[in-house]
Amino acid sequence: MDDLKGMIKARVQHSGVAASVTASLVVESTQKVFDEFFGAEPQLVRVLYLKNRTLTVSVSAAPVAQEVKKNEKQLLEKIRAAAADPTIERIRYLL
Repeated sequence: MDDLKGMIKARVQHSGVAASVTASLVVESTQKVFDEFFGAEPQLVRVLYLKNRTLTVSVSAAPVAQEVKKNEKQLLEKIRAAAADPTIERIRYLL
């Protein structure tokens, strides 16, 4: 049974599914950080995906994008702590 478990784990890692699952978990925990940061208006920022150490988010308006850019370092620290992923280097935002 241990051999089967090891084989399944190896195949999942080899096929790239493990990276997708990890990115999905990071996106989920990151959305919580943005919801806490923006407080009463949680839909101002929607986390879309994580790719090549860049977190892409959709913002509802230009002033929200400015707030994200202004507080990027602080947000990245909180995201890295919440997601337990120190590889996230920047936030890219789309209007």
